[in-house]
Amino acid sequence: MKKQKQKKPDGRCATCPRWDRWHIRIPNSEDQQKLIRLYRKSGAKTKSDFVRARLLGEAFKIITQDPAKETYLEKLSEIVTMTHKIGVLYDEVVKVLNTYHSVATSQQLLGKLETYSQLLIRLQQHALFLTKF
Repeated sequence: MKKQKQKKPDGRCATCPRWDRWHIRIPNSEDQQKLIRLYRKSGAKTKSDFVRARLLGEAFKIITQDPAKETYLEKLSEIVTMTHKIGVLYDEVVKVLNTYHSVATSQQLLGKLETYSQLLIRLQQHALFLTKF
């Protein structure tokens, strides 16, 4: 296959074979708007990826937002964040207890830690409850 040797002003490779370049135009503005909406909903990284997936019949996803579920998602993300924070603090407390404190102090702090662990369990149960409904 004969390759082009001239330098292209639009940044294309000068040695790319002719069949490797594709250009498409959508003259109808309604079709353009429809494609743009589908591209934005698809979650594809680039327009090229979106068009390639459509042409080759690959599966793609469309992301939609349901306003009724936004409060659920916000609450669930808060619970996940709190769970992560509590887990990190739990690890730090255990390390400090093992390193620096006496047995009596450790027992007092472990009592507080048990309280926080129960709080964590309640948060996780609440997350499960929200997920079921």
